[in-house]
Amino acid sequence: MGDHNGRVTEERGGEVVIVGGGLAGLTAALVLARAGRAVTLFERAGAVGGRATTHIHDGFSFNQGPHALYLGGPGAAALRRLGIAFTGGQPPLAGLGVRDGRLHPLPAGAGSLLTTGLLGPRAKLELARFLAGLGRLDSAPLVRLSLGDWLDRAFRRPETRQFLAALARVTTYTDAPDLLSAGAFLAQLRIGLQPGVCYLDDGWQTLVDGLSAAAQAAGARIVTGARVAAVEHDGAARGVRLAAGALRPAGAVVLATGPAAAPARVAGGDDPPLDRWAEGATPVRAACLDLALRRLPEPRWPLAFGIDRPLYLSVHSAVARLAPAGGATVHVAKYLHPAAPADPHADKRELEGLLDLVQPGWRDEIVARRFLPKLVVTNTLVAAARGGLAGRPGPAVPGIDNLYVAGDWVGPAGMLADASLASAQQAAELILRDGGAKVEGRGANVAPFAGQAAD
Repeated sequence: MGDHNGRVTEERGGEVVIVGGGLAGLTAALVLARAGRAVTLFERAGAVGGRATTHIHDGFSFNQGPHALYLGGPGAAALRRLGIAFTGGQPPLAGLGVRDGRLHPLPAGAGSLLTTGLLGPRAKLELARFLAGLGRLDSAPLVRLSLGDWLDRAFRRPETRQFLAALARVTTYTDAPDLLSAGAFLAQLRIGLQPGVCYLDDGWQTLVDGLSAAAQAAGARIVTGARVAAVEHDGAARGVRLAAGALRPAGAVVLATGPAAAPARVAGGDDPPLDRWAEGATPVRAACLDLALRRLPEPRWPLAFGIDRPLYLSVHSAVARLAPAGGATVHVAKYLHPAAPADPHADKRELEGLLDLVQPGWRDEIVARRFLPKLVVTNTLVAAARGGLAGRPGPAVPGIDNLYVAGDWVGPAGMLADASLASAQQAAELILRDGGAKVEGRGANVAPFAGQAAD
């Protein structure tokens, strides 16, 4: 069991225990520790980071699939408030659209919009009008309308609908127009276009290391290699029991895990909230091929979107420090529909086919490669049927005082990592506002907890 000790103080409300050491758990630990609360974070893996961990191969930095930080989102705002520094570069909008196996310039500006073969003249005009009015468009009334229904209602040209569906995949990492909230997509598209996204120097490990170091400097205790087996409660969270059997009393507990890992019977009764939340979650997945290349065969094309297929290719090292001089770190992804059966072999062939088309000769330049056939991009789809972002649960768990959840499936703010950071801050603020119940007595209920997957 790894044990990283910081300064721990005793104060009103008792210690806060956080389960899960991904971005959400680390953010909650930092906010609480800086406010003077005693905090212990338990992470079952040997290191914190979860899906934000970056792996190094021969000097190449590999995130787990393509990662982008939305500069106008609540996540970047939270990092700035907390003083977590990051650097990187913004990818150019110029790139390729791939349709029917042919390459076309992406309509990234007035010039490319006029010349691209992706759209006919009427579709170009329709798209131009939409983009010009995007900043004034009120997306709130569209949160309960699916992306597919909105596209059918709002646009007459099939090429326009197809292109915007591709933009939705890239900005939300979701290929489910029949399920995705149109309002949530439009809000995400706005910040994706302006101020845009950032690929981080040295990968997302920068954020993990920054949050972890800051939390420990503020007094949080981070314990790795520790699996939490149960949450104890008697109408209020009283602590957690580790798999090894030790009981850790707490005045509040934050479950910074995925919904499937949350305690199934923590609230008791026939229909506990965490059961419902887990059953209602629709994980979003992607097949990802991560590559380290000695050199990039075709430097002109660092970005490509599938227009008629849910595909994406980006050379992240073109704008961020992720590869040795002359080398290239490339991420290729296929967005998977939640209801479609996965075929990893076919998906891998399709990703390689996109590379053959955009970066011919890439096989001769391989230093390292990694295929992730069903990577969880986010723990639940932002669904129109649930009212978009506002339909996500938490952070407070109804029926049990001082029990909270945080992660990319929680709270009304942001998508993807933005949701993790925003919900963690919100959970921490609720704990600070409410103080947390004092730890009293024993004999609390023990809720089975299958273990945490850091979010």
